[in-house]
Amino acid sequence: MKVIETDGIVLKTMDFKENDSILTFLTPEAGKIAGVLHGGKSTRSGNSAKTELFVTNHLEFSIKTGAELVRIRKCELLVSHAQIRQNYSKFLHACYLSELLLFCEIPVVESEDYFNLLKRTISQLSEFDNCAEIKLNFEMQLLKLLGISPSLISCTVCENFLWKRNSGELMSTKYSIPYQLDAIQGGIRCPDCCINSTYTVALHPGSLSFLHNRHSGRDNGFKIKPTQNNLKELDQALNLYFSHFFGRNLKSYSLLKENSWEN
Repeated sequence: MKVIETDGIVLKTMDFKENDSILTFLTPEAGKIAGVLHGGKSTRSGNSAKTELFVTNHLEFSIKTGAELVRIRKCELLVSHAQIRQNYSKFLHACYLSELLLFCEIPVVESEDYFNLLKRTISQLSEFDNCAEIKLNFEMQLLKLLGISPSLISCTVCENFLWKRNSGELMSTKYSIPYQLDAIQGGIRCPDCCINSTYTVALHPGSLSFLHNRHSGRDNGFKIKPTQNNLKELDQALNLYFSHFFGRNLKSYSLLKENSWEN
């Protein structure tokens, strides 16, 4: 039996028996782990606060070969992130991030990178109000960790270069009419190669330029701020991209979309 002591961020919580909870949490040492926290539903035990979504706990748990659940031996609340659960928009954004990570296959050797990304993003959601941009930054970093970032240099069909050659430090598109992100091809279609398909989403030049400059690091220090239209288009495009990759729709996205873009 292996015993691990580490921090963990709660991604999912389920009721178990009368007073217990099953927690799924992301750790930097062991990836995603699910285990029973005894007294997780009991206010008397003091453990109920440790089962809240997105809290960071310090944990000690034992892993038994062949067992689906670990045995949580100790659990100490470190950071509650109460601001997220007190703000509906922040809570919806955090739920979306959580669902993405629950779908991911996270190798143990890479779990620290995923943990640090989530920890940093949860802290940003707690502190700042630009939820849509924080979400977008998370999505772009997650694409890199998963190794599925879309190809943004040349058209995925005709292979023509998409950018102006003399555009300086920040890249700008060659054409002033919409492009498409193609979830099946894993890249961008130039205007000449755009098609009518459920696996493509239109991206206007400003949205595509912002995506490329932010994703490539050309937007050093995040100096260029996205417009509302940039965020809306990229929100739809990356949701389609992730849905195709995972082979399923994200349940949290519909409510998040309704709340974010209703106006």
